[in-house]
Order: sequence, then C-alpha cells, then structure tokens
Amino acid sequence: MTDLTLAIATYDRPALLQLTLASCLAQDNSLGLSLEIVVVDNHPSGNGRAVVEALAEGAPWPLRYITDLTRNMSTLRNRGFSEARGTMVAFIDDDEVASPDWTDQLVSALRKADADIAVGPRLATFEQGPPAYDPTGSQFARDLHLPDGALVVLTEASGKPRYGLGTGNSLFHVARCFPDGEPAMREAFGDAGGEDAELFVRLHRNGRRIVWAAKAFVTEAVAPHRTEVAYRLLRTRRETQHYVSIYIDAASRPGLAWAILMAKGVVQLVAGAALAVLTWEFGSQRRLAARLQMAHGLGKLSWKRPVGYISEPGSGFETD
Repeated sequence: MTDLTLAIATYDRPALLQLTLASCLAQDNSLGLSLEIVVVDNHPSGNGRAVVEALAEGAPWPLRYITDLTRNMSTLRNRGFSEARGTMVAFIDDDEVASPDWTDQLVSALRKADADIAVGPRLATFEQGPPAYDPTGSQFARDLHLPDGALVVLTEASGKPRYGLGTGNSLFHVARCFPDGEPAMREAFGDAGGEDAELFVRLHRNGRRIVWAAKAFVTEAVAPHRTEVAYRLLRTRRETQHYVSIYIDAASRPGLAWAILMAKGVVQLVAGAALAVLTWEFGSQRRLAARLQMAHGLGKLSWKRPVGYISEPGSGFETD
C-alpha cells in the first residue's frame, strides 16, 4: 500500500499542469512517505498525456495518466479517489504550484491533530499584478487565519456553513473519511457546482475532524479574466447560490432556512445598491464592495436547482 497519492484533475492546461507536476515531483518528502501521482485528464484532446509522459521518465515516484471525459466534476474527483493506491489522498489543482514541503506539512498536521482531513492555505499570483479593487489579492487567496494545527469548525450550531473550502490543497485519510468505500463527492453537485464545499460540510457534519495546516502552501496562477469586475460579480453570485444549496440540503427545516436566506438576500441587495449609489461605485474599477454585497443578495434571491457552472476559457463546463 502506498502512503500518499497526489491527485490532479486537468482540463486543457498543459503548460500549467507541467508546473504543477514539477512542484509535486520536487517535494522534500522528509517524512519518507511512499508517494505516487495520478493525473485525470478531462480534455478530449488528451493534451496532458505528453506532459505526464515526459516528466514520468526519471521521476522519483510513479506518475500515472488517466483519461476520463465525463462532464461532471464530482465524477472526476471521485475518479482520483478510486485510482489512488494511497492510504491518504492529497488534491492539488492544475493551476497551482506546491511549496517544497507541502506534503510534509499536510501530513504532519493531519497526524499531530489525529484528524481525518487537512487543508492548507492558497496564495495567488497575477500576470499583471492584483486588480485595483483588491490590491492585496486577498479575494483570490484562501486563508482561514487560524493557528497551525487548529481544528476547523466548519459550521455553526445551526448548521450554517462558516467557511467555503475547496479540494485544491487538501488531504484526506481515505478509510477514515469513507469507511464504507462510498464515493466521496455527490454527482448531483458535480453537475451544478459547489461539489467541493458540499463534501467538506457533509464530512464535518458526520463528525470528521478537519485540521488547518497553516504551513502547507500552494500558489495559484490567477487567469487575467478572473480578475475582471464582471467575472468577480458573477462568481460571487454563483458561489452564493452554491452556499444556499448546501445550507438547505442539510437543514432540518428546509422551508424555514429558505425563507431566512431569501430575507437576507433582500437586505443585502437593497443595502448594497444604496451604498453603491451613495459612493458612486457603479462602473468603478477600483471599488467593488457594495456591488459584491449586491451579488450576494442576488445569489440568494436567484437560487435554483441546478445552479450551473460559470462559462470561462478552459473550464470545460458551461453555465445553464
């Protein structure tokens, strides 16, 4: 049995995939783990194969290439789990680069806390610098601002999700998270988005322990179109819709939860619009806070099933 599998789902990003794989192959691995890497390619051209095959020659551990053309993100992530031979599985996205001690820090945090899942921070890099409305780039990074080794309390007592987590830069102890061998992700969410966040919330609600690995860094290369104001507003609205789906899905009284969320949506939309008018924010490329609040409100008020994906270059998925 392998100790750790690094799983990467990719779609039409051969240049970025090469950087991701190179960083995975350059891990310090001071813990002496037996490792393998599995790449699941979702693009019909299979343009990730040449990248994998070139790097596999002389690689310090096995590097396997899998093709899966299913247009469902849950299915692709589940394929990574099913192909893995490791006791633990770590996910990294094909636009992320891992720090040299990434696996050491993730696994150490998991073991020290006797946790089932470890999640680390994601930094961001920009081709032309961060956008004017977010000069620190904080909107594009993931940092829970917790101490290293702290357990993540993912939901409030009411069941309301506190954080939105993604599988990029995450580690799962497979047998402890999925003791009955069930698929990790629900295909209903993978067909509409929000599958990552739903998985973490569901596991947390089922008693799985999630630890924050504050020193396990990856860095995402943010595509230029993702910094555009129109995209940020659309993505915020879409992520809010996913949040509503996850919240209502596990609510003891779905009707009441829906009513509360809709009321909050009205307040956010009205308050955000008023603030945007007062500050002359409409059309601004430097200020976005009020319109983001409006997007949160619109996301709640326009919620439906399925939510659908954002159409963007290289995504492989379209909005409904």
